[in-house]
Amino acid sequence: MKFIITCFVFLVAISVAKVSADAGRSACRNPVEIGQTYQHHFDPAKYWYCETLGVAAIEKDCPNGMAYMHLLKECIPWANWQWKKLQNPPTLA
Repeated sequence: MKFIITCFVFLVAISVAKVSADAGRSACRNPVEIGQTYQHHFDPAKYWYCETLGVAAIEKDCPNGMAYMHLLKECIPWANWQWKKLQNPPTLA
C-alpha cells in the first residue's frame, strides 16, 4: 500500500511539472515587456522574446556553445555562464 501511495504522489508531481512547462514565459501583456528577453526556466540555452503586445513570448535558441544569462540579457559562452536565482517576467503566460 505504501508503494502505491508513493507512486501516486510521484505521478501527481510529474503532472504538476507538465502543467507549468512554460515557466518563465512572458505573456507580453505589459508594454514595457515588448522587445525584452527573459530567461527560460528549464533550458539555459534558450530564452523568451516578447515581440507583440498580448501575444505570449516566443522561444528562442542561443547560438551553439552559448547560454542565456538573464542578468546581462544576452547569450554568453557556456564557460562563463553561472546559475542565478530564477526570475519571472512582469506577466506570465
